[in-house]
Amino acid sequence: MLFSVMKAGWRVLPCAALAFSVAATSLPVSAQQTVEVAIQNYRFEPAEVRVRVGDTVRWTNQEKRTSHSVLFSPEQGGESERFFPQESWQRRFDAPGQYPYSCGPHPEMKGVVVVVAP
Repeated sequence: MLFSVMKAGWRVLPCAALAFSVAATSLPVSAQQTVEVAIQNYRFEPAEVRVRVGDTVRWTNQEKRTSHSVLFSPEQGGESERFFPQESWQRRFDAPGQYPYSCGPHPEMKGVVVVVAP
């Protein structure tokens, strides 16, 4: 819808479109991103990621034969479902803090997500 409004604005009201464009550029932009974590060789790579509030972390299982999960403490979200080779699971982080995690079936696999305010 926003695209069609801007497109109509450029054709019908170029001055209004220019004013809209200037106003839109002065607003703060909070681009959220997705950070990738690979699961391979029974490790999370990288083991520590730093993201901003609102960002998403996606874990992708790059093993050949085994399933994994992402296990946070119950207060920080609990455990994901298991995912198999070439599958992924993701989570959005909406509050600052440190979120240590491990793999449910392989507790020796450890990682941490550090979430900072924008």
